[in-house]
Formats: sequence, C-alpha cells, structure tokens
Amino acid sequence: MGLPYRARVNERWFLNLPGFHGGAYVMAYVEDTRERGLQHCGGCEDENCRECPYNFEPRMILEIADCNRWIGLEFDVDSETGRANSLHKLDTLLAALRVFREGLVAEFEPYDQRERELAQQRD
Repeated sequence: MGLPYRARVNERWFLNLPGFHGGAYVMAYVEDTRERGLQHCGGCEDENCRECPYNFEPRMILEIADCNRWIGLEFDVDSETGRANSLHKLDTLLAALRVFREGLVAEFEPYDQRERELAQQRD
C-alpha cells in the first residue's frame, strides 16, 4: 500500500444558507507533498528507464457546484508560467466574485422598488 494522500488544504463549504436548495458547495483540496520524494513508474525495474525517477504535481481540486451543475478547475505548479497562470486564474475569480457581489447588492433596491410599485397597482 502506498502513502496515503496528506492534505495541506481540505475544505468543504456549503454555499446556501439552511433552508435553501441543497447541494451547492465549494470544495478545495491541495495535497501536502512535503513527505513524498521522487516517483518511480509502477513496477518498473528497468535500470535504463528514462521515465524514472520523475517529479509529480500535487493533487489539487477546486470544485464548485450548484444544484445539478458543477465545475472543476485545473491548476499547475510544474512551471513558472503554469504557476503564474494558476495564480492569475484564482485572482481573476476573486475579482469577478467581488464585482458580481457589488452588482447583486446594487440590484436589491431597484427590485424592491418594482415590488412596491406592483403592490400599489394591485391595491
């Protein structure tokens, strides 16, 4: 049996408050590879194998789900450009979420105003 995966990050959050539609969540997992060394091909005993040993990327999962839809995002640590792209992807998501939140909050008052108008018309 191989080494079990150890987590540097292993978090799950429900996205909805209690009483709302269930199933929406965010899962974040990053493997902790500090105790793992270089890897070898499974069962490889060829002394001239050009594949052994090799480096590996940690297991990384960022999954976002809402009802019956989900996305899993991929991230890289195997190169400087891959790392830069991974950080850019995360920073862009954070920025988009902040801007989306501001827009959502800004729409509360216009919605409430239309509800008041509708209620007045029905009275």
